[in-house]
Amino acid sequence: MNSFDQALKAFQLSSISFDELLQIARRTGQAAEPTLAEAKRCLDAEFQAGRLSPQNYAALDAELSDKTHIAPPARQVTVVPSAAPRGEQATLIQDARTATAPPTVMDTESLLSGLRETHPHEELTVGSTLKNRFVLQQLLGVGGMGMVFKATDLRKIEAQDKEPYVALKVLNQDFQANPMALVSLQRETKRAQTLSHPNIIKVYDFDRDGGHVFMSMEYLEGKPLSHLIKEHPEGMPFKQAWPIIHAMADALRHAHKKSIVHSDFKPGNVFIDNSDEVRVLDFGIACAIGRGDKDHQDATVFNARSLGAYTPAYASLEQLQNSDPDPRDDIYALACVSYELLTGKHPFGRLSAEKAQEVNLQVKPVAKLSRRQFKGLQKALAFEQAQRTKTVDAFLSALGPRSTVFYGLWGTGVFAVGLFAANIYLSMIAPPKIVEAPKVNVQLSPEQQQKIKDLLELAGIHADVGYLTAPTGSNALWAYREALKIDPYNKAAANGIIGIADTLEQQAWEAYERNDRSTALKRVQDGLEAYPTHKGLLSLREKLRASQ
Repeated sequence: MNSFDQALKAFQLSSISFDELLQIARRTGQAAEPTLAEAKRCLDAEFQAGRLSPQNYAALDAELSDKTHIAPPARQVTVVPSAAPRGEQATLIQDARTATAPPTVMDTESLLSGLRETHPHEELTVGSTLKNRFVLQQLLGVGGMGMVFKATDLRKIEAQDKEPYVALKVLNQDFQANPMALVSLQRETKRAQTLSHPNIIKVYDFDRDGGHVFMSMEYLEGKPLSHLIKEHPEGMPFKQAWPIIHAMADALRHAHKKSIVHSDFKPGNVFIDNSDEVRVLDFGIACAIGRGDKDHQDATVFNARSLGAYTPAYASLEQLQNSDPDPRDDIYALACVSYELLTGKHPFGRLSAEKAQEVNLQVKPVAKLSRRQFKGLQKALAFEQAQRTKTVDAFLSALGPRSTVFYGLWGTGVFAVGLFAANIYLSMIAPPKIVEAPKVNVQLSPEQQQKIKDLLELAGIHADVGYLTAPTGSNALWAYREALKIDPYNKAAANGIIGIADTLEQQAWEAYERNDRSTALKRVQDGLEAYPTHKGLLSLREKLRASQ
């Protein structure tokens, strides 16, 4: 039996404290491989036999595996072993600091001093421990700025917390190599700590252990929004997507009120937990607005953009041009994410705003949105900041469903206008009725009626963005004709087609007056495709032919 086995037995007999057992485990972790393997075998056996709690097992296993201990323990912990009677189990914490030992203060100088060559960088793995407190349990993800681990907080275990886990974001070496970025990141993390909001992840602290700089955050179980989007390749129904959009917007609105712009808002930075609650992540690398006010004394403000710490597909044109942070940067990103939620696709095919503007890319209409809603989303996606939606409140107002109050007032108004018109009509001699050929009575199912409604909405959106007869299969004329296939007597669809022909006639005349005959003829041909017997278009076509 080696020293660790003996110490484990002594702990189970309450002969030594858990802290003393941890120290022996730490020394054993540096021993030769055979000794270490035997210690781990013994630990596993005791755990499987039910003689060790999961928390104690995790802490001991981490010590046996750990090679990165740097910081000395801040205090001594004594834990009555789990083998003792339940009534006697308790956690006794004794402060090991002496009166002459000053408390550790994490300021800028101590942060930077921890990154000098005297503290060589050591690779972190599952089982490593940071600050003699956080035991890394699982690698959750790797990004451009570092790695995110699930970690056990030994202080929470001491306090018998039922949820002892935190998330640690450990910054990579390239990022740490920029001292000013670290100084500014520390300041921005302090700002993030002020963002107390149910839709924003909690940031606990910003610290370092030797050559490792890390942030500790709330640990969540669930999945990122990017996974949810992949599960709905055709997009989510509006009723299902709207609560998520609203929660994300609430988080950004709260940050903007605190003069903080997220600057890297994207599906990967939004998390849906197992209770379907929405959390926005990574406010620790956000940018500050209004650099000249109360933070004037801190001349250096961390700007994630200057280090490339943003995602081009969701970055505004101003971010790509390294302009000062503005809430409208987040609104552009929020609109991109909202569009993706509703359609399953990025509004510009994941092109950056710069590239999309360069090729004059237009946003395709969203069938499940009304014309008003799509215009609101379109405005939030404007490339130029001056044309973009200014506030989150304005975005929510434009995209959100109408309230029942609105529909009540609207219905009352329509009824009043109709009643007034009826009274006028009845007070006059009604004109003689024109006898029309009897129409075939088409019985439409509720599904068909809803389909026609959706097609008419879609046609209106296409018309608003100029998609009258092209592109093929995605234009106003196509949508109206699809509606007429279901109901050949639908007046709105028939009038819509006449409206397309009228619009094209007007455009053709404007081109004709500019002496642009080829464009005029093209508009006439497009109009006659929609409405072959349109008198104005036929007249202009004859005029163009005669002048050739």
